[in-house]
Amino acid sequence: MNLAHSTASAAPHASSRIQQILQLTQLLPLYLLALLLASPLAQADSFSDGLDAYHAAQYAEAASAFERSLAESESAAARHNLALSLFQQGKAADAVWQLERAVRLAPTNRNYLYKLGALRQQLGLYKVPTTWWQSAANLLSQQTWIWSLCLSFWGLLASLLLPRIGGFRRPILLKLTSSFAAIALLISCAALTVRSTQQASGIVLSDSPIELRHAPASAAPEAGTARPGERARILDQHNQFLKIQTEAQITGWIDQATFRKL
Repeated sequence: MNLAHSTASAAPHASSRIQQILQLTQLLPLYLLALLLASPLAQADSFSDGLDAYHAAQYAEAASAFERSLAESESAAARHNLALSLFQQGKAADAVWQLERAVRLAPTNRNYLYKLGALRQQLGLYKVPTTWWQSAANLLSQQTWIWSLCLSFWGLLASLLLPRIGGFRRPILLKLTSSFAAIALLISCAALTVRSTQQASGIVLSDSPIELRHAPASAAPEAGTARPGERARILDQHNQFLKIQTEAQITGWIDQATFRKL
């Protein structure tokens, strides 16, 4: 009798547990939808808070708000506004890094390019000569050029292989497609090559010029000077030191604490 009673009482308990699990399963899509909707709203709130703080001349609060917005989702606008907030606090080199990042995210935005150039000029940085092919390579982002490279490669391959597989002669339309794909492939390769050679690896972050060293050690002889906010390419790394080449073509070792990668 006791065993039968315990079995009978356990059955409703198990049934209620199953019902609870089913209810939670039904609520799961609503919970996921709420998370998806809440994330953009939270990002918008952080961005709006940053704008309000900036217009109220509360630049430290504005920078914190834009950093929260970037932690939720990176955007060129948030990088740009964070740069302005940092500049108002006297952090010019950090502002240069943020603007460099904004330009990488939105390479055709003239407002970002103008402010980056003006800030670099104010810091006394070098004006990097830009040829027409460098300007053309910057018309599209690196990711867009990669997509163009992949699509043109597969388009060219398909236009060449399909007639052989199908056993028919290539029509005019297919010949034109293969020609356009080949041209797009060459242009994409050239643009990616130019971007890889001209893009800096990072920015020198400091309040004053930094001495570069001939070896990865603080006591090594001086090899030259890197200016605050100056662009540089990473050539090598040893422990906490980075071997860089600045835009002034000076090569030397720098402590990675004073250098921030892009």
